[in-house]
Amino acid sequence: MRASDRKRLYPAVGHLYPAGTSMLADVGDEDELGRVLELFPMYSSIWNVHAAGSDGKSIDDAFYERDVQMLELAFEGQMHYASFYAYVKLKEQEIRNLVWISECILQQQKEEIHKFVPVFSFNAPWRAGSNKHSRR
Repeated sequence: MRASDRKRLYPAVGHLYPAGTSMLADVGDEDELGRVLELFPMYSSIWNVHAAGSDGKSIDDAFYERDVQMLELAFEGQMHYASFYAYVKLKEQEIRNLVWISECILQQQKEEIHKFVPVFSFNAPWRAGSNKHSRR
């Protein structure tokens, strides 16, 4: 796809607009993507999760984890309409998780089953540091 065609696909709002979207339109490989994302702190941390190569996470997995983290926080706020949106989006992630698990079983790749994005899990990477829910 040509860069001019890609530029029309990017939104005209958000943290990357306008400088980031024009730089992303010119990206040709994963290394260039990393250099562009490093310039934006919000996306730099997501890129670092992928670049670290822990558990073989793709950039998609890193973005899904960030989405789930933000949606869980919105859902737990419970004093605004975002909790309804978060509920629906978290259900979509649960469906993606179920599809992933069933595909792994069908393809007999049972060692890959654990590579899903947990929803409201105490073992989630962003909850690993908090010990709020310790048992007595």
